[in-house]
This record gives sequence, C-alpha cells and structure tokens, in this order.
Amino acid sequence: MVPLSAVIVWQLLGYVEEVECYFVKHSSGFTLSVERAGECLAEERFASLHETMRRAREMRRDLLEIGFRPVSATEAEPVLESLLINFVKEGTALLHAAPGA
Repeated sequence: MVPLSAVIVWQLLGYVEEVECYFVKHSSGFTLSVERAGECLAEERFASLHETMRRAREMRRDLLEIGFRPVSATEAEPVLESLLINFVKEGTALLHAAPGA
C-alpha cells in the first residue's frame, strides 16, 4: 500500500492491473518503490532525488517497451518533475501548474 507520505511518480496499466511507482523521502535519502495491487514488486534506495528520478524514468521506459500503457494520456513529466523537486525542497507543491509552466 502506498504510504501517505509518498509521492507518486507514474502509474501504468499492465496486462491486468495498474502498476504504481512512488518515492518516500527519508533522512538518509529516497526509497523508490514499484507496486501492484498492494504488492511491492521492487524497492531501491538512492541518496539523491536526481538519481531517484533517473531510475524511475528508466523503469517506466522499460515497462512501456514491453506493452504497459500510461494510465493518463496527458502525463507531463517536466512539470511533474519540477513539482516533485518543489515538494521535496519546500515540503509543499502547488495543486495546479501555473499558466505557461
């Protein structure tokens, strides 16, 4: 189950169920997890947000290549990544991107 303190990076539709990727910030870094129906499929630890996001993009790309599909057809990764960085640095993120973002 995705913890309340987690930031969901992406969601993909698998052959039967959705797969979610999220990270949780800890004092020593970040834990990146991939989960399906409450079952943890993968969990990795990273020291920086940059490395965490690089690995999340890599996992997403690999899953898309084998047939998974985005849950939302309108995923805007650059905006999402800037919101995630703001969330981690400030502890908050805007609910909506500002016009022209």
